[in-house]
Amino acid sequence: MALSSPYQYGALGRIDSIRLLKLKPASSSDMTLRCELFDSDLSAAPEYEALSYVWGKDERSQRIELPSGCLKITDSLASALRALRSSDKPRQLWVDAVCINQCDHVEKAHQVSQMAKIYGKAARVLAWLGESSDATLNMTLALDLAQKAKDIGLLSPRGENRETIRKWAYGDSEKVDWIMGVMDAVDDAGFFWLYQSSWFTRMWIVQEALLAKRLILHFSTVRLDWEDFEKVMILIQAVNAAIRLPMTSREVFVKYAWALIEVRDHWLQSDSHSVAADHITYYMHQLRRRSCKDDRDRVFALLGLLPESTGLNLHPDYSKTVAEVYTQFAAAQLQLGNVGVLYDAGLWKRKYFQPPDSRGEGKSQPSWSDYLPTWAPDYRQDTSFLELAEMRFGDYFGADPRVPPNIDLSKESYRLTTQATLIDIVTCVQPALFVHQEGLRANDALMLLTCRRFCLDLKRTFDSQFVNRPCPSHEDSEKVFAYSLVGGGTDTAYTETFDRGVNHAPLDPLGLWHIYCRHCISEDGEIYTAMQREARLPLSPNRKTIKGVGMEFYSSINAEASIAWNYHHHIVNILRRHWFFITDNGYTGLAPLDTKVETDVLAFVDGANVPFILRDL
Repeated sequence: MALSSPYQYGALGRIDSIRLLKLKPASSSDMTLRCELFDSDLSAAPEYEALSYVWGKDERSQRIELPSGCLKITDSLASALRALRSSDKPRQLWVDAVCINQCDHVEKAHQVSQMAKIYGKAARVLAWLGESSDATLNMTLALDLAQKAKDIGLLSPRGENRETIRKWAYGDSEKVDWIMGVMDAVDDAGFFWLYQSSWFTRMWIVQEALLAKRLILHFSTVRLDWEDFEKVMILIQAVNAAIRLPMTSREVFVKYAWALIEVRDHWLQSDSHSVAADHITYYMHQLRRRSCKDDRDRVFALLGLLPESTGLNLHPDYSKTVAEVYTQFAAAQLQLGNVGVLYDAGLWKRKYFQPPDSRGEGKSQPSWSDYLPTWAPDYRQDTSFLELAEMRFGDYFGADPRVPPNIDLSKESYRLTTQATLIDIVTCVQPALFVHQEGLRANDALMLLTCRRFCLDLKRTFDSQFVNRPCPSHEDSEKVFAYSLVGGGTDTAYTETFDRGVNHAPLDPLGLWHIYCRHCISEDGEIYTAMQREARLPLSPNRKTIKGVGMEFYSSINAEASIAWNYHHHIVNILRRHWFFITDNGYTGLAPLDTKVETDVLAFVDGANVPFILRDL
């Protein structure tokens, strides 16, 4: 058969069969990619490395030559294979685009369901981050940073890294100077070329990275073990948590690269016997921004991460539409008692709310194949929800063990029947629109002054509601306000988050509000007066600032004022994602963005842990 003829796949023989690609050596990177494809069984424990990469554009302008034909591949895959090819011996790889017959949907669905085993059994997972002629990476500097993180004691993404680095540098001017120059060192190493790679944005790479026995990052001609990459990332995160420094591609760092660090650590530390709801809710919200060529893969890529003990009986099926996959995924979770799905359904932005008109009227209506019921989250859209707060105060959006859920999915495939108790109607909402203004987000001084005015106005509005009546709970109104502003939480959680290493009494939301008032609300508060001063100072190239605040502020602030400063940022993060609401009878709390007065109601759904804001559509 001529080499120019397309390669013809044969059927895989057994249920655990896979194909492996033998990449033949070449003395030069521009030589033709010559390979062999052969079948193997996972049960036979073959030796291979699994490739993790970004498919890139669909155009298949490159090819690999096999003994019985050729396969067209993308530029991205061709670059990866050329970079990974040895000069003197073959390399045995598993590569999804080649080892799976992409035209056979039955085989593809089965192989996708096997991918967790495929990546888990690989000797190494090779992550191809791409290449760039402009990139200059100094791995000696990068490894020095990794060693420094280890020396400081920054060992885990979950550790108290901000406090660790503060204690390490406290009272030592040389160490303080070193911290102030960390991001310059990161840039000198060219490390940003790694964390801003589009590889981190893909949904499928999460499973591939989490299941790897050993993960190695490749960029151009450079390779770096994941453990060293992770240490540098932890160092960058810790420094920026302690003192927010300018950095290259901050948004990409946080959204994608650091999110993967956290997810991988969560995976390694998680209990395999945890319930499905814990895993699904965590992964879906952590991975919500990642890209997929096929929106069904937002669910299918997640399934391999869930322990078999979760009982979620779903398998990849590419014959189903996106809406069918999402609806069945939501229904399967609800049948397991994961009431949090109902919260997700309201918090993810969605395109369609109304079912199609059975009479076919209206030009812009979706078809039934596009329609997603209001109780199913639409993972195609971004979400207006990140977390109730930056801190994780337990399982807010889960089931209430005291009240069994009352959910019936048996009547119609798109209809859910449940039971709820109406509590009250929303009569007042206070949106903090200022937190979305780019000018304020880039200037901490102006943001604090604006947030202070909002909190004063919000407190006056709140107090006016309770002049002639008590709060429904009959608690002190200031305590109710303080807890409502941050969504509640436990004293222990707030103490651990805001009082790390500071010898104060345990903190609760009311105590934090009092600290905030002393330093940020009061006319003579330390932070308020400092930010007024910062706002009046003219810009100067000779003065070092971070988001409009001079470096001297961070070195002079006392322990309690530091708590107030962190609490201020905590409030801003909450207000970006929620609106403060008050109901007709005086119930208060945080509601989703765009909550409306007089039409939205507060209600408890049977089996849910916290109430819903509901709207009649």
